[in-house]
Amino acid sequence: MQKNRFERWLENIQNTQDEEISCSECFDGVSHYVEVELSGEDAAVRLPQLKQHLAQCPACRAEYETLHDLQELENRGELPLLDDFQDLIP
Repeated sequence: MQKNRFERWLENIQNTQDEEISCSECFDGVSHYVEVELSGEDAAVRLPQLKQHLAQCPACRAEYETLHDLQELENRGELPLLDDFQDLIP
């Protein structure tokens, strides 16, 4: 069951910390977070402020998910080439 907006709002309030990073700081560090995570280390332990921000910010979480998925594809040698997208460009 998905949480409703009010429950997510209350959860975000509860998880708010005294010092948090901004979206700019998150965007600057999200690729490093993905690298740490995919190396097998616990990124949440190494970068707790970034983890907390990703849990609360949909825009930064979307950036993280995109970078994570692309890095996984690259690691498996399945990253699409630009030629694969030529038909999609008007």
